[in-house]
Amino acid sequence: MVPDKVFCHNPDCHARGKIGHGNIGIHSRKEQRYICHECSKTFTESKGTTFYCLKYPQEFVTIVITLLSRGCPIQAIVAASG
Repeated sequence: MVPDKVFCHNPDCHARGKIGHGNIGIHSRKEQRYICHECSKTFTESKGTTFYCLKYPQEFVTIVITLLSRGCPIQAIVAASG
């Protein structure tokens, strides 16, 4: 977890979108959550990305997206992954 490489996603925070300004800290290492010291909101590192709220491992989703982008049929991906 590197707080200097993430930013606050809260639209009401005046520090929103600013990276490396020292306003982000680690809220929970176990749950992998950050906190914005300006607005006191917490968020995960994957907030605002394709991987936010995944039910499957990130590696699995990356493989599926790669196969789809290469033209692999959905039925073949389902059959191969179970």
